[in-house]
Amino acid sequence: MREFVKRWRKDEKGLTLVELIAAMTLLSIVAGIIFSVVTYGIKTYSRIETENALRDDADLLMSSIITELYSYGPDSIARDDDGIILVRDNGTKEELRIFFEDRQLHIGDRIVDTRSAVELPDQAVPAASASAIQLTCRTSADECSSGLIEIRLVLEQNRIGRDQQLTLESKFGF
Repeated sequence: MREFVKRWRKDEKGLTLVELIAAMTLLSIVAGIIFSVVTYGIKTYSRIETENALRDDADLLMSSIITELYSYGPDSIARDDDGIILVRDNGTKEELRIFFEDRQLHIGDRIVDTRSAVELPDQAVPAASASAIQLTCRTSADECSSGLIEIRLVLEQNRIGRDQQLTLESKFGF
């Protein structure tokens, strides 16, 4: 160990100012590149995570509408200002209304939630007036037994201070 110390003291060259500046410059360039790559990766991960959450919520809302259409088994579907009305006529006329109001999907008296109450700050919700359910009939009547249902679902989510929006459109016949 003493020999090493003697050699070190004997050869006291050190670093010049130019070498020190060059080393610091290279170190800051490399650190800047690494920081940029890591920051970009974190932002991309966050964006993809938000998009996946929005897609999951959109799938839940769309499947709720479609499941209700098939399980209710309407004889006809009527137009409504905000959505559609499923009409079943088995002696007494029963109606089930499906519409968007106050940024929520309403199916009859039920409100379809997309997230649990614990996750409300990051909740994906239908956008204010952009989501819609429309009915297109072959005839000009307000009520029809066959036609096309168009669902336009616009979800938005505020996560880490930035808004993200996802728009889904679906058309299917009945």
